[in-house]
Amino acid sequence: MIIKVDLNFLPENLRSLILESKELNQHAIKIEDAAERHEEKSSGIYGFEFNGYLSSFKGILKLVLQNNSIDDYVVAEDLKYENTLVFLKDRDIEQLDIWLCDFCGLACASEDEKYIHQRAHYFI
Repeated sequence: MIIKVDLNFLPENLRSLILESKELNQHAIKIEDAAERHEEKSSGIYGFEFNGYLSSFKGILKLVLQNNSIDDYVVAEDLKYENTLVFLKDRDIEQLDIWLCDFCGLACASEDEKYIHQRAHYFI
């Protein structure tokens, strides 16, 4: 499966740190510029061929952040594009209409959807 990763919201030094990380290169088979899939042309969107689930690849990206002590950014699913993950500054996520579950980190399209989803965690 090809997974797109949007690095547009990261500073250049963090982009290169993430792209050159051993955790990412260990699991990624191929890296290509994937900007043509999105409406706007941007050099910060990359495609990774990954044999696994999107959630597994998201976990790898979270591990890269953790291993490099990058606490200001989080990995979220892009709700506009299928199989796309995006790095966002932790405090800016809600401004982009992405709401993360406080328990599992699931990306929701609205604050109401987030709270409805979070209620399910109490019934498990």
